[in-house]
Amino acid sequence: MDEFNRLLNDYEPMMYHLLKKYHVRDPEGEFYQELAICLWQATQDYDDEKMKFSTYVYNKMQFRLIDLFRKDERKRNREEKYKHHVETTGSFQTEDQVPNTDFIVCLKQLLTDNEWLWFEGHVLKGKTLVEIGKDLGVSANAVRHYKRSAARKLKDCLIKESK
Repeated sequence: MDEFNRLLNDYEPMMYHLLKKYHVRDPEGEFYQELAICLWQATQDYDDEKMKFSTYVYNKMQFRLIDLFRKDERKRNREEKYKHHVETTGSFQTEDQVPNTDFIVCLKQLLTDNEWLWFEGHVLKGKTLVEIGKDLGVSANAVRHYKRSAARKLKDCLIKESK
C-alpha cells in the first residue's frame, strides 16, 4: 500500500493535468478517485515490453475520463428524453411502474425470467447492460445473451403476427 501511495504522489500531477485539460470541475473528487483507481489497475495490467509505464498510464487515464464523459452524456440524454416526454404528454412513470397492458403481459409470457428482466430493465427502464448485470449479479455478457435470445423470440413472434 505504501508503494502505491508513492506511485500516486508521483502521478498526481498527471491526473490534475488531465482534469484541467478536459475542464473537469471535481468538487467531490469523484473524477480524481476514478483516475486513482485507473492508476492502480494500470499497475496490474502493465506490460513493460509494449511501452513506457507513464505513457500507458496517461492513455489509460485519458480513455477512462472519456468513457466517464460518454456515460454522463448518455444519462443526461435519457433524462432529457424523459423530461420532454413528461412535458409533452403530461404523464410520467417511475422506474418501478410497468405498464400493465395486454401486450406487456403477452411479452412476459413469451420470455424466460432472465429475458424478461433484460426487457424490463433495458426497454422499460432505460438501464444499460452493465447496470442490469449488476442488479442481477451476472456479467454484462450474460445480459447480452438474454438480450439476443429475447430479440430472437420477439422477432419470430412479430413475423408470425404479421402473416
